[in-house]
Amino acid sequence: MKVIIAGGGTGGHLFPAVSLGEEMIRERPDIDVLFVGTSAGLEAKWLPKSGYKYELFEMHGIRGHSAVERARASVEFLRAIGLATSLVRRFRPSIVVSAGGYASASMGAAAVLTRTPLVLMEQNTRPGLANRMLWRFANKICVGFSDSVNYFNPSKVVVTGNPTRFQYWPDRSPREHRQLQILVLGGSSGAHRLNIGVVGAFKICGKSVINWNVVHQTGEADEELVRSAYREIGFAAEVVPFIDDVADALHRADLVVARSGAMTVTDIVLGARAAIFVPYPFHKDQQQVHNARVIEKRGGAIIVRDDDQLASNLARELEALIQNPARLDEMGERAHQEAHPDAARHIAKICFELAERAAA
Repeated sequence: MKVIIAGGGTGGHLFPAVSLGEEMIRERPDIDVLFVGTSAGLEAKWLPKSGYKYELFEMHGIRGHSAVERARASVEFLRAIGLATSLVRRFRPSIVVSAGGYASASMGAAAVLTRTPLVLMEQNTRPGLANRMLWRFANKICVGFSDSVNYFNPSKVVVTGNPTRFQYWPDRSPREHRQLQILVLGGSSGAHRLNIGVVGAFKICGKSVINWNVVHQTGEADEELVRSAYREIGFAAEVVPFIDDVADALHRADLVVARSGAMTVTDIVLGARAAIFVPYPFHKDQQQVHNARVIEKRGGAIIVRDDDQLASNLARELEALIQNPARLDEMGERAHQEAHPDAARHIAKICFELAERAAA
């Protein structure tokens, strides 16, 4: 059996695609999985080191750029559809999986043109451009959050959750008298406004922070800036550019302050952790706001807007939560109600069944 899994641009699309591919290989070691991405995305750096079979198309995003860049991206997209169609005819996959991002749209279009079974993965609550273009032609749509069902034909949708590359074990042991730990996640590339807002909040909290243990993932660009800012307020936070083992970091945390990208939210609910979400404010579709609201509605998170009052609003919420550890436990349990720990296995099963049905 051969499978093409297309997706990338950011880790939020790449790593769910990789997680699914790894699960397929675990279940069927003889399967031939080909990952497809773009030369401009994170996958261009990650896939060559992975040992997996891959193809990269040269293309960029269409939205949010100048007219000239948009025109160039449109030409690249049409060219990518031609390359993707040629790849499907050459590789002859039993199924194509579109995991979101620039390359996924061209591969999805190629699957439609060649009448190859197509499965879409939608990580965010509100669908991205690629899936809004393709969903009518897909055989199945696997969504990360139940609120996504309303954006598609419900008969095609399966709420599977988002595949992750980590195993989670929610820690429900009593805290006793140990220091409470706050984990700050701006995403794999960091988030400058969030980084500055969090440090500003701790400065406002003053002596309260003595009783907190903070691990702050900054992204490479802000590492020294944030480290210096903590020194100025006399607070010994653990500052790191990137956290390799997110599951372990969440296992040790009591409260998470984070952006609300789909995979960050997925990690937090799998880890059963209370969260303060600060959604990225400049995305046209406000995807992070919609992701955060799913957990807020369950009582598992608080949303703080990224505006001029970010530091003071964060400080107020932090102090209120830290003074009520029982609420942290309750929020973590409520967030975990949205968890789907077997997402990769569920999606793999859907793909295998579709491929086998098409081959019969």
